[in-house]
Amino acid sequence: MKNLSKLSTIAMLAMLTACGNQQSHNNTPIKLPSQGGRQSTRSTIKVPYIERGNVKVIPVKLNDVSMDMIFDTGASGIHISLHELQTLQKNGQFSEADCIGTSLSQIADGSIVQNGLIILRKVAITDDVVLTDIEASVALNQEAPLLLGNNVLDEFSTIEIDNENKTINFKK
Repeated sequence: MKNLSKLSTIAMLAMLTACGNQQSHNNTPIKLPSQGGRQSTRSTIKVPYIERGNVKVIPVKLNDVSMDMIFDTGASGIHISLHELQTLQKNGQFSEADCIGTSLSQIADGSIVQNGLIILRKVAITDDVVLTDIEASVALNQEAPLLLGNNVLDEFSTIEIDNENKTINFKK
Protein backbone atom coordinates (compact mmCIF):
# COMPACT_ATOMS: atom_id res chain seq x y z
CA MET A 1 0.00 0.00 0.00
CA LYS A 2 2.88 2.36 0.82
CA ASN A 3 4.46 1.72 -2.59
CA LEU A 4 1.16 2.48 -4.31
CA SER A 5 0.95 5.79 -2.46
CA LYS A 6 4.53 6.67 -3.46
CA LEU A 7 3.82 5.74 -7.09
CA SER A 8 0.67 7.86 -7.04
CA THR A 9 2.63 10.81 -5.63
CA ILE A 10 5.36 10.40 -8.24
CA ALA A 11 2.76 10.20 -11.02
CA MET A 12 1.00 13.33 -9.72
CA LEU A 13 4.31 15.23 -9.50
CA ALA A 14 5.11 14.18 -13.07
CA MET A 15 1.68 15.39 -14.22
CA LEU A 16 2.15 18.76 -12.52
CA THR A 17 5.65 19.06 -13.93
CA ALA A 18 4.18 18.46 -17.37
CA CYS A 19 1.81 21.34 -16.68
CA GLY A 20 4.84 23.63 -16.80
CA ASN A 21 5.38 22.66 -20.43
CA GLN A 22 1.90 23.76 -21.43
CA GLN A 23 0.94 27.18 -22.70
CA SER A 24 0.54 29.92 -20.10
CA HIS A 25 -3.07 30.56 -19.14
CA ASN A 26 -4.81 33.90 -18.88
CA ASN A 27 -7.00 34.31 -15.81
CA THR A 28 -10.48 33.18 -16.68
CA PRO A 29 -13.17 35.45 -15.23
CA ILE A 30 -15.22 34.00 -12.42
CA LYS A 31 -18.78 33.32 -13.45
CA LEU A 32 -21.56 33.39 -10.90
CA PRO A 33 -24.55 31.23 -11.76
CA SER A 34 -27.44 33.04 -13.41
CA GLN A 35 -30.72 33.20 -11.56
CA GLY A 36 -32.81 32.44 -14.63
CA GLY A 37 -33.45 36.11 -15.40
CA ARG A 38 -34.77 37.00 -11.96
CA GLN A 39 -32.91 38.89 -9.31
CA SER A 40 -32.07 36.93 -6.18
CA THR A 41 -33.67 38.34 -3.05
CA ARG A 42 -30.85 36.93 -0.97
CA SER A 43 -27.92 39.31 -1.10
CA THR A 44 -26.07 38.02 1.97
CA ILE A 45 -24.81 34.48 2.11
CA LYS A 46 -23.89 33.27 5.59
CA VAL A 47 -21.33 30.49 5.78
CA PRO A 48 -20.64 28.91 9.17
CA TYR A 49 -17.00 28.57 10.17
CA ILE A 50 -15.11 26.62 12.78
CA GLU A 51 -11.89 27.71 14.42
CA ARG A 52 -8.84 25.49 14.24
CA GLY A 53 -5.98 27.05 16.07
CA ASN A 54 -6.10 30.72 15.15
CA VAL A 55 -7.71 30.31 11.72
CA LYS A 56 -11.26 30.19 10.41
CA VAL A 57 -12.14 27.15 8.34
CA ILE A 58 -15.16 26.85 6.05
CA PRO A 59 -16.53 23.88 4.09
CA VAL A 60 -16.08 24.21 0.32
CA LYS A 61 -16.64 21.83 -2.57
CA LEU A 62 -13.91 21.74 -5.18
CA ASN A 63 -15.16 19.98 -8.32
CA ASP A 64 -17.91 18.43 -6.15
CA VAL A 65 -15.45 17.05 -3.57
CA SER A 66 -15.94 18.42 -0.04
CA MET A 67 -12.92 19.97 1.64
CA ASP A 68 -12.35 22.30 4.57
CA MET A 69 -10.45 25.42 3.56
CA ILE A 70 -8.82 28.20 5.55
CA PHE A 71 -10.50 31.56 4.95
CA ASP A 72 -7.40 33.64 4.19
CA THR A 73 -7.65 37.26 3.07
CA GLY A 74 -3.86 37.34 2.78
CA ALA A 75 -3.73 34.61 0.13
CA SER A 76 -3.87 35.63 -3.51
CA GLY A 77 -6.09 32.77 -4.57
CA ILE A 78 -7.00 29.16 -4.00
CA HIS A 79 -4.12 27.02 -2.87
CA ILE A 80 -4.24 23.26 -2.29
CA SER A 81 -1.68 20.58 -1.57
CA LEU A 82 -0.68 17.59 -3.65
CA HIS A 83 -2.78 15.45 -1.29
CA GLU A 84 -6.01 17.27 -2.23
CA LEU A 85 -5.12 17.07 -5.91
CA GLN A 86 -4.75 13.31 -5.51
CA THR A 87 -8.15 13.22 -3.78
CA LEU A 88 -9.71 15.07 -6.72
CA GLN A 89 -8.08 12.65 -9.15
CA LYS A 90 -9.19 9.55 -7.18
CA ASN A 91 -12.76 10.90 -7.30
CA GLY A 92 -12.57 11.40 -11.08
CA GLN A 93 -12.63 15.20 -10.66
CA PHE A 94 -9.20 16.09 -12.08
CA SER A 95 -7.44 15.19 -15.30
CA GLU A 96 -4.35 16.28 -17.19
CA ALA A 97 -6.58 18.61 -19.24
CA ASP A 98 -7.05 20.69 -16.06
CA CYS A 99 -3.30 21.48 -15.88
CA ILE A 100 -2.41 24.96 -17.07
CA GLY A 101 1.20 25.50 -16.01
CA THR A 102 3.41 26.34 -13.09
CA SER A 103 4.06 29.46 -11.05
CA LEU A 104 6.39 30.79 -8.40
CA SER A 105 5.01 31.98 -5.06
CA GLN A 106 6.44 33.59 -1.99
CA ILE A 107 5.38 31.74 1.14
CA ALA A 108 5.04 33.03 4.71
CA ASP A 109 8.72 32.47 5.58
CA GLY A 110 9.78 34.60 2.60
CA SER A 111 11.11 31.77 0.45
CA ILE A 112 10.06 31.25 -3.17
CA VAL A 113 8.50 27.92 -4.17
CA GLN A 114 7.25 26.46 -7.43
CA ASN A 115 3.61 25.38 -7.64
CA GLY A 116 1.51 23.63 -10.20
CA LEU A 117 -1.37 25.61 -11.71
CA ILE A 118 -4.71 23.97 -12.40
CA ILE A 119 -8.25 24.97 -13.26
CA LEU A 120 -10.96 23.98 -10.82
CA ARG A 121 -14.10 23.57 -12.90
CA LYS A 122 -16.36 24.28 -9.93
CA VAL A 123 -15.86 25.93 -6.53
CA ALA A 124 -18.99 25.84 -4.38
CA ILE A 125 -18.95 27.88 -1.19
CA THR A 126 -22.65 27.10 -0.70
CA ASP A 127 -25.35 25.79 -3.02
CA ASP A 128 -26.11 29.46 -3.78
CA VAL A 129 -22.54 30.47 -4.59
CA VAL A 130 -20.92 28.37 -7.28
CA LEU A 131 -17.92 29.77 -9.13
CA THR A 132 -16.59 28.16 -12.30
CA ASP A 133 -13.20 27.85 -13.98
CA ILE A 134 -11.12 29.10 -11.06
CA GLU A 135 -7.33 29.04 -11.24
CA ALA A 136 -5.69 27.31 -8.26
CA SER A 137 -2.12 26.68 -7.25
CA VAL A 138 -0.97 23.27 -6.05
CA ALA A 139 1.90 22.92 -3.61
CA LEU A 140 4.24 20.13 -4.61
CA ASN A 141 4.05 18.60 -1.15
CA GLN A 142 1.44 16.70 0.83
CA GLU A 143 1.01 19.04 3.79
CA ALA A 144 0.42 22.55 2.51
CA PRO A 145 -2.70 24.23 3.92
CA LEU A 146 -5.83 24.64 1.81
CA LEU A 147 -6.39 28.37 1.36
CA LEU A 148 -9.44 30.19 0.06
CA GLY A 149 -8.05 33.56 -0.97
CA ASN A 150 -8.66 36.74 -2.87
CA ASN A 151 -9.38 35.52 -6.41
CA VAL A 152 -12.62 34.15 -4.91
CA LEU A 153 -13.17 36.70 -2.15
CA ASP A 154 -12.85 39.66 -4.55
CA GLU A 155 -16.09 38.58 -6.23
CA PHE A 156 -18.10 39.92 -3.30
CA SER A 157 -18.79 43.56 -2.46
CA THR A 158 -18.39 42.94 1.28
CA ILE A 159 -17.17 40.11 3.43
CA GLU A 160 -18.01 40.36 7.09
CA ILE A 161 -16.93 38.06 9.90
CA ASP A 162 -19.58 37.57 12.56
CA ASN A 163 -17.62 36.19 15.52
CA GLU A 164 -20.71 36.01 17.71
CA ASN A 165 -22.63 33.70 15.36
CA LYS A 166 -19.47 32.14 13.89
CA THR A 167 -20.37 32.93 10.28
CA ILE A 168 -18.63 34.60 7.40
CA ASN A 169 -21.17 36.77 5.58
CA PHE A 170 -20.62 37.23 1.87
CA LYS A 171 -22.54 40.13 0.28
CA LYS A 172 -22.96 40.37 -3.46
